[in-house]
Amino acid sequence: MAAAERVEAERWGFSTPRPPEDISGQKMGRGGGPDAAADLCVLIPVYKDQAGLAGTLEVLGAESHPFDIVVVDDGSPVPIECAPRYGSHDVTLHRLDRNRGIEHALNAGLKTILIRGYRHVARLDCGDLPLPGRFERQEAYLDANPDVGMVGTWARCVNDEGDYLFTLRFPTEHDRMLRHQRYVPALLHPTIMIRAEALRDVGLYSDRYKTAEDYDLFIRMGRRWRLANIPEVLTQYIVSETGTTAAKRKRNLVSRMRIQRDYFSWTDPHAWAGLARTALFMAIPFGWLTAVKKRAWK
Repeated sequence: MAAAERVEAERWGFSTPRPPEDISGQKMGRGGGPDAAADLCVLIPVYKDQAGLAGTLEVLGAESHPFDIVVVDDGSPVPIECAPRYGSHDVTLHRLDRNRGIEHALNAGLKTILIRGYRHVARLDCGDLPLPGRFERQEAYLDANPDVGMVGTWARCVNDEGDYLFTLRFPTEHDRMLRHQRYVPALLHPTIMIRAEALRDVGLYSDRYKTAEDYDLFIRMGRRWRLANIPEVLTQYIVSETGTTAAKRKRNLVSRMRIQRDYFSWTDPHAWAGLARTALFMAIPFGWLTAVKKRAWK
């Protein structure tokens, strides 16, 4: 087990997730509502984005597939609001007492989800949208492949106004995904669905890698469970040039390099190449990368 994995094992005790703490909120769905039999829960963290959350919840409310929703307000100065039910889906809203970062908001939601006994957890960010059939396809895939701990999708990327930019296509086979992760994450965070059993096995998100908590989880998951991506565009993802995507890019690259260092393999040439690639990207402006992707990934 790598040093980073030992840290996470000690932090979470893998098989026994901690109970929710520092959270309060309304409890429905698995906690006693009419959709208590749903196997799936959708987890949405939010910070100062009431409009984005409203748009995502409106789309989720039109879905017929059974699931519940957990929204975690990461200490927004003006508390986030949402209805207790959208369409046929019950919503739990948790409010953290202060802003601590997305990894803490995600873990607060996951602790509730794991305690309630859902089998699968889907991720979405505010403003991002599941396209028709996503949840059905991912749940069916996990049911048909019990050795897969996490499955993502390809994504249609749009700007803040909803205009199409490019399509993100990720590798779909486990071995190729592991090689890909020597360079960059092999899944897009808001597209994933996680098997709860696998999450209990590998532990929750780490707070050691700010803005790259997903990359660390993907690597840990890939060492104990198989990874997969469904080769279909089933998620719409916002690439914002003014929001978190651009503003935190440098911090993300620093965290990415730390992850690559902590999981480094001296005998793997891809590990060396991955570190070199990350160092190079630190010098390239975010706007240039977006422009290149628009041309290359249409």
